Amino acid sequence: MRSRWNPSDIPADPLGSLVYRSRLIGEEADLGLFGGGNTSTKGELPDLFGRPESVLWVKGSGADLKDCQPRHFAALRLAPLLSLSRRARMTDEDMVAFLACCLIDPKSPRPSVETLLHALIPERDIDHTHADAILSLANTSRGQALVRRVLGDRLVWIPYLQPGFALSKRVFEVYRRHPGSHGAVLEKHGLIAWGPDGRTSYLRTIRYVSMAERFIASQHRRKRWSAPRWRALPREERLALLRRWLPTVRRTLSQARRVCLTYDDRPEVLEFVNARRMPQVARIGPATPDHMLRTKRLPLVVRTNGRPLASLSAEGFARQLQRYAKAHAGYFQRARRPDQSMLDPYPRVILIPGVGMLTTGKDATETAMAATITHHAIRIIRDASTVGRYTSVSAREAFGVEYWPLELYKLTLAPQEPEFSRLVGLITGAAGGIGCGIARMLVDRGASVVVTDVKRDEVESFAQELNQRAGRRKALGLVMDVTDEASIERAMDEVIRTFGGLDFLVSNAGIATVASIDRLSREAWERSLSVNATGHFLVARTVVRWLRAQGLGGAMVFIASKNVPAPGKEFGAYSAAKAAETQLARILAIENGEHGIRVNIVHPDGVFEGSGLWKTIGPARAKTYSLPPRRLESYYQQRNLLKARVLPSDIAEAVCFLLSQRSAKTTGCVLTVDGGLREAFPR
Repeated sequence: MRSRWNPSDIPADPLGSLVYRSRLIGEEADLGLFGGGNTSTKGELPDLFGRPESVLWVKGSGADLKDCQPRHFAALRLAPLLSLSRRARMTDEDMVAFLACCLIDPKSPRPSVETLLHALIPERDIDHTHADAILSLANTSRGQALVRRVLGDRLVWIPYLQPGFALSKRVFEVYRRHPGSHGAVLEKHGLIAWGPDGRTSYLRTIRYVSMAERFIASQHRRKRWSAPRWRALPREERLALLRRWLPTVRRTLSQARRVCLTYDDRPEVLEFVNARRMPQVARIGPATPDHMLRTKRLPLVVRTNGRPLASLSAEGFARQLQRYAKAHAGYFQRARRPDQSMLDPYPRVILIPGVGMLTTGKDATETAMAATITHHAIRIIRDASTVGRYTSVSAREAFGVEYWPLELYKLTLAPQEPEFSRLVGLITGAAGGIGCGIARMLVDRGASVVVTDVKRDEVESFAQELNQRAGRRKALGLVMDVTDEASIERAMDEVIRTFGGLDFLVSNAGIATVASIDRLSREAWERSLSVNATGHFLVARTVVRWLRAQGLGGAMVFIASKNVPAPGKEFGAYSAAKAAETQLARILAIENGEHGIRVNIVHPDGVFEGSGLWKTIGPARAKTYSLPPRRLESYYQQRNLLKARVLPSDIAEAVCFLLSQRSAKTTGCVLTVDGGLREAFPR
């Protein structure tokens, strides 16, 4: 690991310098992940009377070092914090309440639970990280001796204690006995480096992590941590197994709340899950208790009992999930306090020999976090097993973190999940005006969406826009031709790799041709039927098979047209195909009600904004009505009863209603969004 310290980039003020150093640390993934670790500095601020007062700035709980800002740090009065050095013991709740009383600004973020540790050590700058290389040494049966041998005697060793008052006091007492130390290694928890300034604490962090990395690399050159036991199945065989398993797996995991699943078959994952020692070491425990908040204490290691993996049925997979949940319930009952309630008992990480890894979460951002943490855990387990015997915290110690009131308190602060949170939908024709409007509104309301179109650049760019809009990974952009069964199957494979399943379909893809029947070519007629009717059939057939197998119900909305009840001249190919689409939707409603799958239809008219369709057919439709092209949109607006301009957002509102629980008792319905056309009133 290399130092990236640049004196010319450092702000002059203490807080600005702390933010700079924190971001340098956070940008090194091997030093910590997703809110882990904390940093601090000490300085002075004027009190209410303008007199200088000693202050501690420390990272707020849950903030991520990588992209932290000054607002993510809390400033606390140092003097009252130092008085706690005389206390023998203190509950977590009392400590947190005391920290709140020491805040300069009561509106500051909640200080890190390790704030007292930062306060009591009489060094100006302190950095605490969960460095992979340090954990690889500290998570071995001879961790203390190994740390001393590799890192020298300027780092003190602290046996495992859960973060809080007791750990802060222990580090302070050890520091007083070793005042020349550079920091501490916390067993199964990471590295603390301190110094008289930020540059020193940062460089010490980099130095000791680099020493550990070099030692581990030298050991890897000498021996292999584990021989393989299984072989990775060919990619197509792995995907075939996922297609068979995932509907049942997602249904089982979604009993309390719907989850996404993401599949990971990167080489390092396959190497780990296929290793002979994997089942043993994976069940030892987390690389650090901080990881457990996103991955749970243990993964599920799928067993085949010596039989070929292909013999494992979906029901057999589900039974292993249920046994895991039962084991978690037993773990909870053995350690619980009277006022505690059990969290979701199902695994967040599933390791499958020969296949790879599945991670679960409310969306693809959460599953990616669990996967990233597991990648780091795999590296730590592998490295620790190379230099010694990998160890972890005990089940009771792990429970103390997993069900730690200070961490569970964060869950109470989370905002209510939006309407479509945890739901995954497929939208066809998503690069057009209506498709874009629907996708944006669904993402704004919490859904994860797979946006598809034949235009690769447009749909991939649109997915990126949606993810930036949401600030999370909520969209996947895929090329899909609705008339090509192989294209649909390829897209569906990507859907299940990324999200693990589907909950709804918005079937929107369409084309239009303007010509009277006597001038209409057979090719144009068949092309319209292929996209506007057969394309809806092929996509719906694939999705409904998945929804039935998944057993969680679902919803489908077909974007048809006002031209179904009220066709227009020179629009025969479009009107006939859209009528077939509407009839298809009605049959789907009839056939799938018993499976809890609702199917409804939206009939829009005259949606011009963002539409590529009107750019193509607009001049011809204007000619049909003997209008100049510039007046066509106005003509459509003036012919409806409300004299309203129909927008993509209007169609999106209708779609959201039909997908939501607000229409839970509605199926086979046609909803018009056309400003009111008497001839198109549903009959």
